[in-house]
Amino acid sequence: MNGIHSIWIVVVLILAGSGLGWVASGLWRGKDEPFLDRFVLGTAMGLGILSLILFAGAARHRLYLPWAGVVMFTVPGVLYAVFVIAEAVTSVRNWMREKRMPSLVTVIWVALFICLALVVLIPALAPPSGSDWDSLAYHLAIPKLYLQHGGFYYIDFASHSNFPFLVEMLYTPALSMNDPAGAKLVHYLYGVLLVLSVVMLVRKHFNAKAAPLAALAIAGMPIVMWEATTAYIDLATALYTVVAVYLLLEYFDKAERRSLVGCGIAAGFAASTKMTGLTLIPILGIWLLIDRWAAERGVEWKRALMLCGVALLVCSPWYIKTLIYTGNPVYPFFYSIFGGKDWSQELAQGYTILQAKFGMGHDLASFVYLPFDLTFHSERFYDMPGLFVGPILLVAVPLLFFVRHQSRKLLGLTLFFLAQMVMWFALTQQSRYLIPAFAILAVIIAAIAYSDERFKVTRIALYFTFAATALFGILMLGFQIVTAAPVVFGSETQDQYLSKTLPIYNAEKWINENTPTTSKVALFGDTRGFYLDRDYVWADWGHNKRFTRSFASVDEFISYLRSQGVTHAMVNFLYIPAPGEATGTYRLIYQAIDARRFVPVYERVRGVAVYRIRVPAAKE
Repeated sequence: MNGIHSIWIVVVLILAGSGLGWVASGLWRGKDEPFLDRFVLGTAMGLGILSLILFAGAARHRLYLPWAGVVMFTVPGVLYAVFVIAEAVTSVRNWMREKRMPSLVTVIWVALFICLALVVLIPALAPPSGSDWDSLAYHLAIPKLYLQHGGFYYIDFASHSNFPFLVEMLYTPALSMNDPAGAKLVHYLYGVLLVLSVVMLVRKHFNAKAAPLAALAIAGMPIVMWEATTAYIDLATALYTVVAVYLLLEYFDKAERRSLVGCGIAAGFAASTKMTGLTLIPILGIWLLIDRWAAERGVEWKRALMLCGVALLVCSPWYIKTLIYTGNPVYPFFYSIFGGKDWSQELAQGYTILQAKFGMGHDLASFVYLPFDLTFHSERFYDMPGLFVGPILLVAVPLLFFVRHQSRKLLGLTLFFLAQMVMWFALTQQSRYLIPAFAILAVIIAAIAYSDERFKVTRIALYFTFAATALFGILMLGFQIVTAAPVVFGSETQDQYLSKTLPIYNAEKWINENTPTTSKVALFGDTRGFYLDRDYVWADWGHNKRFTRSFASVDEFISYLRSQGVTHAMVNFLYIPAPGEATGTYRLIYQAIDARRFVPVYERVRGVAVYRIRVPAAKE
């Protein structure tokens, strides 16, 4: 089966990450946590540390695993595995002495979540294809380019290459073995850890009985289930958010400095997954100040600064890298303040317009209607079809009125959630960016529902609601599951699978097999260059400064392409205007085809064609 190799890659990654986390665990925890807490904290933090090690290798242009690196990763992993086995043996002995049996309800819940995980695992094990747009455009494509160059280098055609790449660095081991499905499983792993972290947070700081409800609320969200099948990064952001909150609440209980340091590390890792994760740092700092003032009537400025300082230190490598390459630590954002290499005000405005298209508006009424709109108009909040949020926010609204009667922890958690919502609402309203907030909301809903026996009927209604949502999510994934099963279980090759699920794949395969290795391909109407083994650029207007320009004629357009080393063009006509509606670069593409300056070498199949760039003999 094709998926077995991918699973082994992730198992090794778990051991390496968990081992590194186990070695460094004294920074953030004591020794009295349950095994689940130690595993989730250790693995999450260890994967972050592993990513930083890979960052150091890429920065020194040593992005490969020499024997010293293999030993460095393997030794902690083996030691951790021995430790886990020893602890498991001890637990079994204790269980046999006490003759304790897990309750039937516990067995049923564990079985249900395992079944849910296995269902989602099938499409997660398939090679990235048509539904993995961002994965094939940059989450996987940029790390592949880094591997080809042995480390980091400046990529001027994709501003996304300057984003923080904690998770993407963890994709490189699988990519180095030509296993993109193994890379996808890394994000699947983050999804599993996210659900376990929600269970961990509810059990430790609220009500252990509420853990299944919280886990079902987040694991059964269609958007979360879909994300777990991709090589995206949002589940990792959510995991580190939950871990940071867990450790901050731990600090409120014990006032131990290491809990605050751990909170800062987790927040720093969240900000290392994506730039919107930076907003987590000030929100946590403000929460700390408010909670300590409410509890002790004192202002812990030093501790708040320490938390924020640790977080910024942890994520700083990524922002320093971006600053060095572009002159702007948060490139390409805030161009009017920081500027940035190979960017312009025109591109910045275009990016802002693109981000602002999500959602139903930014006025007060739109914020008030968010629970309804996210539930029933979810298509306005996503960039890929079918990323349904479900009713989690809608059912939470009446429950939130009971927060004022709850503990200070739950009140603080609710204010933290609302702060996340406000920041998201003010920035770009993409529903998948809300997954960290939804993970926190799942905890809030479950904690309130189990805070009083008067909510017994409410709990039953919530279980049915979230179970129905999970079933809907499985049905939404049904086509992906059925399509992926043959390649996962070995009855279909990767080529066969990608040929039927990714329209551009056959064209890219043709380019790899039929063009000189020195060829350079301009991509029009598409940015998914992952499966290309030739040099390529994003050549559409608006992606970069190099190709966002006007041309007086088709001759000038062709001459410019050749001056940039472009020898071929791949055009996805599904995503460019029709000839009668085309303007700018797209109009010139049609003119170049008509003038035989774009010579067809791969005829249009499923809307995709490949052309050789021809310059008149006098100009060659």
